[in-house]
Formats: sequence, structure tokens, C-alpha cells
Amino acid sequence: MVVTIAAVLARSILEMYVGRIVGVGRTRKGDLVAAYRVSSRSFPNRTAEKLGNSVQIIAQPESADAASDSPYIAYECLIWNDHFAVVSNGTHTRPIYERLKAGNAPRDAIASVLVGLDREFDQHDTPRICGLVDLAESRLWLGSVTATSLSVMPIEIEPGQLAYITTYAFPLPRVEQIDSDFGAAEPIAICRHITDASVFSEFEKPICATSWVASATGHQSATLNSIR
Repeated sequence: MVVTIAAVLARSILEMYVGRIVGVGRTRKGDLVAAYRVSSRSFPNRTAEKLGNSVQIIAQPESADAASDSPYIAYECLIWNDHFAVVSNGTHTRPIYERLKAGNAPRDAIASVLVGLDREFDQHDTPRICGLVDLAESRLWLGSVTATSLSVMPIEIEPGQLAYITTYAFPLPRVEQIDSDFGAAEPIAICRHITDASVFSEFEKPICATSWVASATGHQSATLNSIR
């Protein structure tokens, strides 16, 4: 079994708070995957809701989160079509998707949007993180912008692996941040995996999750809520 640096770091303490998690990967059959998990200390009353070919993160009605004036609580986190899928932790999901539709290359679509929006201007300078699945090229990408850096990286992984970045602790794409124990195949199983399996079981305060899989028979997606 391959043990990643991230896994070693995570297991060196009982729990680690990493915030939101974006993952892209391949099932053991080789199907392309995009996944997202909300972990939150400040805004735990949220759910992932599917709407057409996208998934939204929304505040639960009549909760404290719904009453907040933070612009970072609700957003579109996942969107797809027959050519690509985009997953992210904020309002940059749709602009990246629209640039791809307009013909931008994946690297250019991610970089231009992240540079334009910059990190989230909250008390933590929360990074914007994202993943992209390019179906035409069978290629995966991860990107992020922090207060001090910008990174866009094509991801080379084998079937049964999931590469990931997080808003805190691991915000930059790195070859070491690969979960090689990725055995989930169906969307709901992938949601559970990114919530409580492998290295992700050591990342605390999960709230909700969503995932998308592209196979020879089409696209499938799922959401997982009420994790606490």
C-alpha cells in the first residue's frame, strides 16, 4: 500500500481540520471522477442539493447559516456537461465552466478565473480551490489561488487513485496528495469515501459531500447530507 505524505501528516495527530476538499480521480475501472466535501467549523448547517447538471451548497432554511450575511456560505460547487466537469469551493465554479464552453483550454480557464477572483477575502484568506475533468482528453486538473500563490496542475494518476487539495493545510496541488486506496465506484460510495475513508477519515468536521462519475454509459452524480 502506498502511503502519501498527506496521510502521514494527517495520522500524526488524532484529527486535522482542512476545510473544504476537492478531489479528481479514476475509479478502478478507469471512470473519471470529481468529488467535493464541505467541512466546516463556522457554518455547519448546509446541504448539497442537485439542480439539473449542477450541485449547489445551500444553507438549511431557518438555520443560523441562513441568517448569515457571509457571501461564502452558498454557491455552486459542481457543474458538468458531455465534455467536462468543474468542481470547486466557491463562486468560481460557473466562470471556469463558461470559459471552457467558450473554447478556453483547461489551464487557461482555471488560471484566468482564479487570478480574476483571487482568494476569498475573509478573516482566513481562504484559498479558492478547484478541479476539472476533461472528458475529451481523459485528463484531470487541480488548481488553487491563495494569498501568496497561484497553481494550476495537470494530474497524472492511475485507476484507483484520487488526487485532492483542501482549503487549509493542503491547498496546493502536489504529486504527494494522492489517495491510493480509492476503491469506490458509484457516486454515493465516493461521497462516503471522501467523508470517512482512507486519509479523509482523519479530516474532521464533515458536513456534506457530492460526487460525479463519467463512464461509458453516461454521467452519474450523488449528494450526501446530514453527515454529523
